[in-house]
Amino acid sequence: MAHTVRNNSESSSIIPQPRGNRAVKAACFFILVCALLLYLLGIGNYKRSQIAFAIAFHCVIAQSWHFMVSLCEFAEELAHVHSRYNGEYLKALQASVSVRSTSLMILNVMCCYILYTEDPLTGMIHVVLLFLCNLLCRCFGLQEPTQAVISEITEKKQLNVAHGLAWSYYVGYLKLVLPALKDKVETFNEENNNLLRSPETMKLYILIPLSCKIYNDLKTEDENITFIKEIPPLLMDRAGIKQRVFKNNVYRILDEDHRPYYCIAEYATPLASLYEMSNITSAGFSKQDRTEQAKLLYRTLNDILESSPDCYNTFRLVIYDDCPRTEDHQDHPLSQIILKHLKQQHSEEYDLEFRTLRSD
Repeated sequence: MAHTVRNNSESSSIIPQPRGNRAVKAACFFILVCALLLYLLGIGNYKRSQIAFAIAFHCVIAQSWHFMVSLCEFAEELAHVHSRYNGEYLKALQASVSVRSTSLMILNVMCCYILYTEDPLTGMIHVVLLFLCNLLCRCFGLQEPTQAVISEITEKKQLNVAHGLAWSYYVGYLKLVLPALKDKVETFNEENNNLLRSPETMKLYILIPLSCKIYNDLKTEDENITFIKEIPPLLMDRAGIKQRVFKNNVYRILDEDHRPYYCIAEYATPLASLYEMSNITSAGFSKQDRTEQAKLLYRTLNDILESSPDCYNTFRLVIYDDCPRTEDHQDHPLSQIILKHLKQQHSEEYDLEFRTLRSD
């Protein structure tokens, strides 16, 4: 899809992309560094059995620590076994203990037993001291996961607030409105002298300000944008409501020379939830969280819509930074942003049509 590439290139500077495998590559690099250091420190003077035993022994220490942390977490889950696991203790144990990590620990213990050549007392003392130090660090909250780790987990597991809001917005609204948009616009044009005759004006422009602050009327944010008229509403029986009404509005946008342009535009309504959450203390949702979730909402919504055949070529996501005005800020940013997207969409539609004609 031509417009998809343009949209992604425009927003690449502010929209976070899914995390890659650089952390794994960095780990491989440090493995090579450690191997080089061991070689320089004279590990070659040890027997192969001693080296194998040392590696297995240190793996046991590392995996045993994770196993002990899992047992601590299991102790907490026991208090919630009825409310979270329907009274099934096995499920609580499976939620707390990693089978793969535990299996690896047992395998390493067996290797240590087979390769055992030293007095185990000194090694056991080191293991207990390591556990003691780590447990003290955990009690004082010094081993909490970083924000980057939490963010990566929630994104991979699709646990972000933005993910749920995006799917709710799509399933409850966009999936219904967008497929019917073209027919509604054609009916509107018959009654309004082909006001939305250009292909780029037959799309729904979904506005996503990073501040998540939305207005009931676009004119409130930018005086160069004026409400003109509603397109014919979509009536549908929905969630026990007969003939529920779904409306979309046509706006006139003036450029710097006061020439009028027209488009169907509205804010992404989930932004209102993000904005309100950031203003409620009990939600534990900061302004920084709000901005991050707005970006992820854009990315998730774009992925959902681009994979939906029914919504193809019926929308354009318009994300923009509406930070507090500064001296460098333009007087009418929103109108200029929408006009920029309209012109880009027009160019993309023209390029697509031209390539289609050449292929024919």
